[in-house]
Amino acid sequence: MLDYPQFKLPEFLLDKTYLEDVICTALNLIFFHRALGPVKLNHMRCERLPKITQLRCGEPQVDKDIKKLIDNINNDPNMINCSSLQISLKFMEEQPTTLLQFFKPKLKVFEEWLLLFQFGLSSLDKTQDEFTHMLNKIIDIATANYDHFDEQFDQSQQKPLKYPYELTFNFQ
Repeated sequence: MLDYPQFKLPEFLLDKTYLEDVICTALNLIFFHRALGPVKLNHMRCERLPKITQLRCGEPQVDKDIKKLIDNINNDPNMINCSSLQISLKFMEEQPTTLLQFFKPKLKVFEEWLLLFQFGLSSLDKTQDEFTHMLNKIIDIATANYDHFDEQFDQSQQKPLKYPYELTFNFQ
């Protein structure tokens, strides 16, 4: 049994053509709502989903890690034959340290987000409609579980990224 909440978003039928737009947009939205301090937001249209406006959180490390994740997914030889994909985004916080842990703080997961994609053919309109539903679900979950973040953010630090994270994927 997990000792942290796991937010499992509804499975999403996805044509691999839209993979980059969907992953990038969904993860940026989660980062924005769950782990960022003061940032300058960027809005841009998705490349392949014209009805969707992407919120980019503007944190260079997040952008780099999301791009690396997408590249790893696209370049994985298992991608050709897989029928589904699961992406996990875990947020962690530092635990109180002892002298022995001074150089490497102990991190504890306090929340995990799971994005589940079933690969298949889907029309552009249906993909955009289902994806809009998924984005609204992310906002609903983030709003309902905001307490952890509101209490712990220290404005004086002015760090855009408040929490360490781990971003992984696996094919099924």
